[in-house]
Amino acid sequence: MRAQRLLLQPTQEWTTIAGEFTNAGTIYWRFLVPMAAIGPVAATVGGLVFRERGSLLTFGTVPISLGTAVQAGVLEYVLNLVGVYALAVAIDVIGGAIGAPRNRVQALKVAAYGSTPYWLASAFALFPRIEPLGMLVGLYSVRLFAAGLPPVIKAPRDRTAAFTLLTSIAAVLLVLIITAIITRLVVA
Repeated sequence: MRAQRLLLQPTQEWTTIAGEFTNAGTIYWRFLVPMAAIGPVAATVGGLVFRERGSLLTFGTVPISLGTAVQAGVLEYVLNLVGVYALAVAIDVIGGAIGAPRNRVQALKVAAYGSTPYWLASAFALFPRIEPLGMLVGLYSVRLFAAGLPPVIKAPRDRTAAFTLLTSIAAVLLVLIITAIITRLVVA
């Protein structure tokens, strides 16, 4: 339900999220563990069925063996969970630099929930040849970051555009790093 509300009513949902008392463990177990699995499971099944895996680095596909498909799926899942924490650290640091109070849990909320379109779009990995197109859908995360940063991080409104841009750049860099690591495993 949270994912649906974030996509359809982001302003109201971010207000709710901002006021929730929670911790990193709860965010991970209740939201990230299942959401971060969507892409790796889809890519693994797609790899097993089609014997290839989509690559954001080449906007094409690379051949993959059955064993490598499973290894890449497990590695991608772990890297997704680590990557969202790295994004939370970046959001916390950037927020502090622009005058927002530092709060790692609030930053994790934005990183985790703001990435909802990316997590859902990663289901396109089930069909390796259209996986890169699915990532375009994931760019809606930029809109969610823009809507979530002011209420959750308490970012100054006049700095929201810069904060959103820097957060989005950090997210894209993390996705590219994770993709490069997975591609290296698959191609090796």
